[in-house]
Parts: sequence; structure tokens; C-alpha cells
Amino acid sequence: MLETEIKLQKAFITLVHQRGFDHLSVQQLTQTAAISRGTFYLHYLDKYDLLAHYENSIVTDIADIFRRYPKPVQHAPKAADAENNAFYQLFKYLYHQRDLAALLLNEPASQMGTKVKELISSVLISATPQSADTVHDFPPAFAQEIVTKGIIDLIIFWLHQEPVLSPKAAYWIFQTSRDLTPAQLSNIVIRSHQPRA
Repeated sequence: MLETEIKLQKAFITLVHQRGFDHLSVQQLTQTAAISRGTFYLHYLDKYDLLAHYENSIVTDIADIFRRYPKPVQHAPKAADAENNAFYQLFKYLYHQRDLAALLLNEPASQMGTKVKELISSVLISATPQSADTVHDFPPAFAQEIVTKGIIDLIIFWLHQEPVLSPKAAYWIFQTSRDLTPAQLSNIVIRSHQPRA
């Protein structure tokens, strides 16, 4: 059963990369995975059921990570919470699931990006504010969108790098970026494109 699932997942990733989910057929999946159509239909109704299975599996695992581990503390010494927090564990998990996760986060037919964004929003909403200074007239919905979209975009960008950085390196970038203002990030970009003396 496990061997069949592994073959099916590899075939799914390969074919969606080659053709896109919309042009994927169960026949192509079963031929590429070298399994019978009967075996496929024993476990899944159709390709949409398979897609939902992959999405739900990853989203359930991420929800479990956010439930089991604390959110990292902003402005804390980096070594203090290096491995015992939800976001570091999230990067570790996604690294091990990188082929499938990168595919689902980019695939228009997939709802995984939206589901993960909702999970991150719920973690953000339940967190304790890190400081008392707040811009009171800034709309909270926009703030939430900026933060959650930024995290999702960073994850997608990270998973599509060649080679994919280690979870530790990606987490360091994530944590460090949270301490930088947009102006500081812009200056990093500008300086990186200036000719060296």
C-alpha cells in the first residue's frame, strides 16, 4: 500500500509539472505509476479526490505543528527558540515534503495556499502582541493580509530555489526578515544591484 502511494505521488508530481492538473487523467496517472485503474479507484474517486487527499494531508500536518509548538517570539535571541517553535518545525516539514508542497502551492486547481494562509492567520490572531506601539488607524485586515501573504510568498519562493535552502537557513531568513522594515529590505535589494567598487 505504501509503495503504491509513493509511486502514485511521484507520478502525480511528474504529470502535473509536465501537463498541469487540468490536463491530467487517471489513465495517465495509473500508467506512469504502473498501477491498475482498479487499484486507483479502490482508494480515490477521481483526480480531484486525489488532489484533495494531498492537500488535506499536508494542511492537517501543518495544523498539528501549529497546535504542538509555540509561535516564535519576535526580537528574542535567535538561538533561544531555534528549534522549539511552530515556524521552524513548519520549514522542516515543508522541506521534507518540498516536491509536493511546492507543486500544490503553485497549482491553480489547488486550494492548499488558501488553507495554509488561513492556518497562519489563525496563529497570528491568537498570538500575544509583541509591543504596545501600534498604528491605530491602520486597517487590521490589511495588516493581516500583508503578514500572511508575505509568509506564504516567502515559502513558495524558498521551495522553488535550486537548490532548496535547508530549513535552518530558510527559517533564519524568515526570522530575520520579521525584524527588518520594508525600507531596510528595499535597501538590501538596491545595494545588491549596485556595481561593486
